[in-house]
Amino acid sequence: MQRIIQVAQGFYSRKDQAHDLEHALRVREWGKRIAQEEGGDSTVIELAALLHDIGRSGAVEKTHAESSAGLAVNILQKNGYSEDIVRRVKEAIISHSLEAGHKPISLEAKILYDADKLDFVGAIGLVRLFTLAGVQGWNLVGKNSCQEFYLEKICGYREHLFTKSAKTYFDPLFHYMEGFWQELHTERLKFS
Repeated sequence: MQRIIQVAQGFYSRKDQAHDLEHALRVREWGKRIAQEEGGDSTVIELAALLHDIGRSGAVEKTHAESSAGLAVNILQKNGYSEDIVRRVKEAIISHSLEAGHKPISLEAKILYDADKLDFVGAIGLVRLFTLAGVQGWNLVGKNSCQEFYLEKICGYREHLFTKSAKTYFDPLFHYMEGFWQELHTERLKFS
């Protein structure tokens, strides 16, 4: 696993800081936690978590998930993983984002999907949102803003989570974010 982390680090060093190695390591930890409660192959989950966003910059496929999956296959094959592991990791990575219409089918794919979404809620989720906003040039509120991303994407994550464990973890983290946005609007009204 340490060799995979080293290889992944080279890819993540070229990414925006919202999708860096630290994000992948947190997704790995969420995945391990969910797998302890829900089951699933921890090797597949950990490998998929570590490699799920490596294709974000310079994507050669339609989506970053497809690019990441292709790169992961090469990395895992070069590092001697079995074809079964490679196939299952690829399937999990391809379906961790719904942007190309791939839906998670295996338990490991569902866990990766859920773990990735959990890293976009709570205090860490806010930091990632504002980091992404800096890269994208988004405003705080209005059209093409942090608030718009929050309302259109993050607020809908819970209804798409697959595991009971992820839903349980999601709720207090999301509650924290809701409190932040309420406080932000209260403070903005004071100064407008």
